[in-house]
Amino acid sequence: MINTWTPLLFNDSQSVKSSDWIHTRRPMRKKRGSRLLASAEQHVYRGLILLSHVLLIFLLCPLTYAHFEEVHLLIQAGRYTEANNKLETLAESAKDIAVKSWCYYQIGETHYNYTHQYTRAIEAYDKILKLEKNGLAAEELFLAIIKKGDVHSRMGNYHDAIQTYDRLIKLAPASHFVHKTGLQKIRDINSALSDLREQQRIAIQYKGTPLAAIAQFQIAELYRNHSQLNQPKKAIEKYTSLLEAHPDAIMAPEARWRIAHIWHTVLNQSALAMATYRKVIEDYPASNFAAEALFQMANIHRTTEKYSLAIPIFEKLKQRYPNFWNMHAVLYWTGVCYEQILNYPKAIESFETFLHVYLPQLDPGYLGQISMHDKSVPEVKVEMSRKIKELAEQMSEVELERLNKARADRDFSEALSIARHLIATAPHTPQAEQAAEQLSTLQQLTAVENLRERLQDQNVLPIEAARARLQIGTLYERKPLQDHTKAIEAYQEVWKHHANLTYSAEALYRIGLIHAEQLSTPNEAIQAYKKVIETHPNTLQAMMANFQLGELYRKLHRYNEALQAYETTIGYPERDRYLAGGYKDSFADRAQFRIGRVHYDDRRYNEARFAFEEFIQNRTQSPRLAAAYVYLAAICENQNENAQADYYYKRAESLLPDNPIQMTMLIEEASALGNLQSTDSDAVMRFIKENRKRLGTEEAESNQ
Repeated sequence: MINTWTPLLFNDSQSVKSSDWIHTRRPMRKKRGSRLLASAEQHVYRGLILLSHVLLIFLLCPLTYAHFEEVHLLIQAGRYTEANNKLETLAESAKDIAVKSWCYYQIGETHYNYTHQYTRAIEAYDKILKLEKNGLAAEELFLAIIKKGDVHSRMGNYHDAIQTYDRLIKLAPASHFVHKTGLQKIRDINSALSDLREQQRIAIQYKGTPLAAIAQFQIAELYRNHSQLNQPKKAIEKYTSLLEAHPDAIMAPEARWRIAHIWHTVLNQSALAMATYRKVIEDYPASNFAAEALFQMANIHRTTEKYSLAIPIFEKLKQRYPNFWNMHAVLYWTGVCYEQILNYPKAIESFETFLHVYLPQLDPGYLGQISMHDKSVPEVKVEMSRKIKELAEQMSEVELERLNKARADRDFSEALSIARHLIATAPHTPQAEQAAEQLSTLQQLTAVENLRERLQDQNVLPIEAARARLQIGTLYERKPLQDHTKAIEAYQEVWKHHANLTYSAEALYRIGLIHAEQLSTPNEAIQAYKKVIETHPNTLQAMMANFQLGELYRKLHRYNEALQAYETTIGYPERDRYLAGGYKDSFADRAQFRIGRVHYDDRRYNEARFAFEEFIQNRTQSPRLAAAYVYLAAICENQNENAQADYYYKRAESLLPDNPIQMTMLIEEASALGNLQSTDSDAVMRFIKENRKRLGTEEAESNQ
C-alpha cells in the first residue's frame, strides 16, 4: 500500500513519476550541484505520508484497497476524471475518516499534478481540513495544510499561501518539524519575492546585455523552484523569453532543458517534454544538457514500459556522450530494458559493464540514480552478481523464445543475430541445435529483408531496383527457402517495374523454369518462355527460352515444335562453357544433340542417325560424344547393323575410362534408352561391354 500511494506526494518536487516508485523505483532527480542530498522539504513530506500510511493501512478492508488499486491504474492511464469520480464515490460511502481523508488527498494531488485545476485541488484539501472536528489525525491535517499552501503558491496567491502556512505554524508545537517547515516556507516565499524584484530591476537596467540574460534566467529559476515561487508555467514563459531575447546566451541550453524538465517532472506532459528534450539535442548537441535530455527521454519511455524505444536512446547516449556524469545509471537502466524485452545477452553485457567498470568507483550517494539509495555498494555488487548469474542460466531458453518471436514478427535480421549468438555462446544446448537448424533459412530471409529495405529508398536507381527484385526471387527460388510462389511473385515484380531491362527477361525465364521443373505446369512455363522470346528476342535468355521450349515440347511429345525450338536455339550465337579435358558445352550443343533424341523418341531412326552422325562430325569437343555414339549404336542395332553398332559402342567405350564428363553426360542423355537406366559408371561400362559381347556372338552365329 505504501509503495502504491506514496508517489503522488512527490510529483511537484521535480523528483519522480508515480509509476517509477511502484515498479522501476527510478531515482529522484536532484537539482544540479546537490544531486546527493534530499531536500528537507521532501523529508517532511515523506515523514507525514508514512505516518498517515501507518494509520490507514490497518483500516483498509480488501475491497477498499482494490478500489485504490483501480484508481491508481486509471491515473497511470491518464484517465483522471474517472479516477476522481471513483474517489469521490468512495469518500462519500466511507465511514472511516482516514479513508475519506486519503480519497480527498488523492483528488487534490491529481488536480495539482496532472489536470492543473488548482481551484479544485484546494476544494479537495479543504474537505480534509473539515474533518478536523471528526478526529482527523494531526499528521493528515498538517499534510493537507501544506498542500493547500503549495497550491496557493502554484496559483501565484502568495498572500494566501503565507496565511495557510501560518495556520500550520499555529497548530503545530514549536518543536514539531512541520512548525519549522511552515516558518521555512514563509521565509522562502518572502525571500523569493524580494529576489524577484531585484532581478527584474537588473533585467531592465541592463536590457540587451549578458547581465540581463542572467537576470532573466534567475527570474525563471525563482518561478521554477517549488520551494520559492512554484509557478512552473510562469517559469516556462520566462525561459522562453530568455531564449528569444538571448538565443546565444551561455545558459540557453540549460534554459531549454529546464522547459523540457518542467513539462516532464512537474506538469506531467510527456509529449511536450519529449519534443522539447529533442530540441535541446538538436540545438545544443555539444552541451552537457543534450546528454541529460537523452537520459530523460529514455527514462520517459522506460517508465511507461516502452523498453524497445528507450534502448536506442540509451545506446545513442553511450555512444555520443561517453563522459556523461550519470553513465553508471545509463548502463544499469539499459540492462533493465534489455532484460524486460528478454534480450538477456545484451542485459548481461550492460549489467556486467555496470558491475565491473562503474560500481567499484561509484560514490554510494549516486546509488539513488539506480533506485538503490537504501543499499551499500557491496550489497549492490551481490545483487547484481546474482542477477547476472540468473540471466545466464535462463539465457539459452529465453534466447530461443526470442528468436522464434522475432521470426514470427518477420524481423529476420534480429532473429539471425539471436541465432548466431545463441550458437556461439551455448553451442551444446538443445536450444543452440534448434537455432542451427534455422540458421541457413534465417540468412536467406535476412538477405530478402535487406533487399526489400533497399527498395524502399526513393533514391535507388532503376537498375539497382531491378537487381534487388531479381535477387529476391532467386533467394526464394533456391534452397533453403524454395518458396516457389513467392519467387514467382518477386520475378513478376521485376517484369512489372522493369519491363524494358534485360533483368525482366531473366525474371520471365526463371518463372518458366519454376513452372516447368518445380510446379509441373508446362502450359504456364511455355507462356513465360514465349514472352521472353517476344519481348527480349536478342538476349541470352531468349536463346535459353527456345531451348527450354524444345525440352517441354519433347516431353509433351510435340516433336515437330520441339525440333523447331531446338533449331532456333542453334541459330543464336553460342555461349560456350569450358569443361575439364578440353570439352566445350553450350545450349547449341545440347540443342543439336536433342534434335537426334527427338527423332529417336519419335522412331524416326534414319533422321536420328543422320542427326547424331552430323553431331559427331561438327561437335568434336562436345561432352556428349560418348552419348551420341551409344545412340548411334542403338539405332544400328535396331536396323540389324551389328558390326556398325559394335563399332559405335567401341568408340563410346574408348572415351569413357577416367572421363567423368563424358560418363556424366552419357548417363544423363541415355535415359531414353530403355535398357540403360543406371547412374553407376561401372554399370554403364558393363552395359557397353555386354552389348559388344552379345553383338560379337550374334555376328559370329550369323556368319556360320
